[in-house]
Amino acid sequence: MRKRSHLTTTALAVAAALGGGLAAGGYAPPAQAAGFIDDSDVSANLFYFQRNRVRKNDDGDYVTSLNHGTAQANVAFTSGYAADTVGFDFSAFGAHDLVFDESSAPDHEFAFFEDEYAEYFEEGCTAADCPPESGVSISQAAAKVKFLDGSVKAKAGLTQLSVPGVIGVNWSYQPGTYRGAQVEGNFDNLYLTYAWADEYKAPWYKRTAPFSAVKAWNVPSAGDDAEVDFIHGVGARYSFDNGFGIQAGYGEAEDLSQSYHLKLSDDYDVLDGLDVSYQFYGTETEGEFSYYEDMAWLQALTSKLRSGPYTFRAEFTAVEAEGAEGNYLPRLTRGYSNSQGGLEIWWDARSDWNEHNEKAVFLGVWRDLDDWVGAPGWNAGVSAAYGWDATKQMQTADGDWVDDPDAPTGEESAINLDLSYKVQEGNLKGTLFKLHYTNYNNHQDELGSWYYPNMFQSEHDVKFHIIMPLNI
Repeated sequence: MRKRSHLTTTALAVAAALGGGLAAGGYAPPAQAAGFIDDSDVSANLFYFQRNRVRKNDDGDYVTSLNHGTAQANVAFTSGYAADTVGFDFSAFGAHDLVFDESSAPDHEFAFFEDEYAEYFEEGCTAADCPPESGVSISQAAAKVKFLDGSVKAKAGLTQLSVPGVIGVNWSYQPGTYRGAQVEGNFDNLYLTYAWADEYKAPWYKRTAPFSAVKAWNVPSAGDDAEVDFIHGVGARYSFDNGFGIQAGYGEAEDLSQSYHLKLSDDYDVLDGLDVSYQFYGTETEGEFSYYEDMAWLQALTSKLRSGPYTFRAEFTAVEAEGAEGNYLPRLTRGYSNSQGGLEIWWDARSDWNEHNEKAVFLGVWRDLDDWVGAPGWNAGVSAAYGWDATKQMQTADGDWVDDPDAPTGEESAINLDLSYKVQEGNLKGTLFKLHYTNYNNHQDELGSWYYPNMFQSEHDVKFHIIMPLNI
């Protein structure tokens, strides 16, 4: 059995700084303590998510995959800084299914699921036996300090961590939560950060759990040997005065993986603004639970053009992921929702478009409808994605992973439609209503879901959101 490691030297330094600041702040003159309350903020929101997703089965019929209507509410307290140095942030949320179809999957990610995902697979639960749970969870409870007129900030506790390209969080309407610490420095055009954590929970779990080198359904058989004591990462970003930017990140999961990130970005005075970027994400794995042969990577080219009421996007990705996983995972641990990375590519087109050897393109246009509708706040869009050359891997007798010579290359495509309205005035000001539809097509449905490791059969997916800020 592996023993849990202690904090790294850097994390200890952060914790000591925070602890020392809080101890020193145990008593402060009223003038110094006033900033904690006077500069604080309380916010709250209501959310509703309705989803109906059907997926093709092996007979070619569309059957229910997800069907639920879930309400959420959150409240967040963000303090000022006592003595202009020490503060505390807290947030929590609740979730409850108003509608749930027991013929669909229970892990829809907006209410709560089993605290230990592995228990669901180990027990062989159905949605009727293990339905989503209602409840409340803390998403943030973190002490914070700042120095050098706010140029350097640190936090520790239950919190969100962000390192460019290597560490981020999962989202429902709420963010995932790490048990960890982060230091950030902003020096004019330069941003630097370091983050460390030993546990994490996605927002559909109530409690944090240790990191693991294997996927959730393998945890019972792998046992404690698969536990990863910590992850950490360091990142930097520099923005030049001419609009050019460069950011880089490096992350590690103890004795499991190393991740690398580079992003080059620029903007141009074309029409109402053109943003372009090149992005690289790479991962190497090692040890007993290694799941890539060599460095796996995803590379992307992105562009965004604004012209009057129109916004255009064009993006391209390419993936290399030789090994047992067979697709690129943008996170430091293998299992979904066991940790999360900092991948910026998001098409909301169902697939992750990340199979080994896959290339994919995304095109979209969105238009503000103020002039057509005669009232502000309306927007509509259409977008499409197409991926090709997905390649299935096989393991040889020698244990090497190679392309399967007998498997066809895979294709997938999707079309999205969007319609949204944001209330501009009155008691509901800021409330967002959004409808999103995806028609996703696996071009080789006859091979079934997961023939390529992260490609499921064709789907129709309808999502409806209501996000309502409350004035407190």
